[in-house]
Amino acid sequence: MKKIFTFIIAFMACASAMTAQASDDKSTPIPIAINIPPDQTKPKPSIHRAPMRICVDAYYDALSGSISIIYDGEAEGEVNLYSDGVLIDSSSEISTTFLISDSGVYTIEIVTESWTATGSLVFHSI
Repeated sequence: MKKIFTFIIAFMACASAMTAQASDDKSTPIPIAINIPPDQTKPKPSIHRAPMRICVDAYYDALSGSISIIYDGEAEGEVNLYSDGVLIDSSSEISTTFLISDSGVYTIEIVTESWTATGSLVFHSI
């Protein structure tokens, strides 16, 4: 019983050390959650189908001070970047990169003809 308890404590100590080391590394891009709300304006079809999969990711890179949006799809649209509710940049391409330097709450809005997505990042400059 003591061996199992000692093993569990040693494992937890190693796991917490690995977590602390990974969080100090600024070279790893930080993912930003993108929310794609369901369209509630269209009537419900009688056939139940799986929702459409939209492959869009957003990452914040601390080394370059940039937000990168990566989209793997055919839809065309635009991306708007807001800082504390004020539009500060936009792009006519969904796959794009924005540079940020000031502290604040940044909101990404992706708008196409068939879907809209949003994501937020709280940034504190050093």
